[in-house]
Amino acid sequence: MPAISKMKNEIRATIEQFFTALDKQEFKLMNNIIAHDTEMVHIGTDRDEIWKGWQVLRTATVEQFKELEYYDADIKNLQINLSDTGQVAWYAHLLDARIKSNGREHRWLDARFTGVLEKRNGQWVLVQTHVSLPEAKQTREQ
Repeated sequence: MPAISKMKNEIRATIEQFFTALDKQEFKLMNNIIAHDTEMVHIGTDRDEIWKGWQVLRTATVEQFKELEYYDADIKNLQINLSDTGQVAWYAHLLDARIKSNGREHRWLDARFTGVLEKRNGQWVLVQTHVSLPEAKQTREQ
């Protein structure tokens, strides 16, 4: 059990680093925690926000960071599961966020966030993420 708890803490730290990278626009941190292959996928909230492959996501992230001022996230109800081998994990959580981009602030309430991580070379990396907004709680522009 201690090994599972340790792995879940490492996974939690990786998920938290993802949001720290967004909030601080730290591309180097983002670069370290996302898989660098063509199969990784990130799905955002807009119709056109489906990025497949690290190079595609990298380009989109660099562009988004130019306009992003902050991404203040509050992770709620995080659930982490591990494969029997301990090399794959999947998670789900709710997310409240204040996001300022292009001079406009948006607030998310209870956004749904899911993802999959793999342990590669001793480090957890994100291979798939998906965020959606419940219809009744769509993003609100402030």
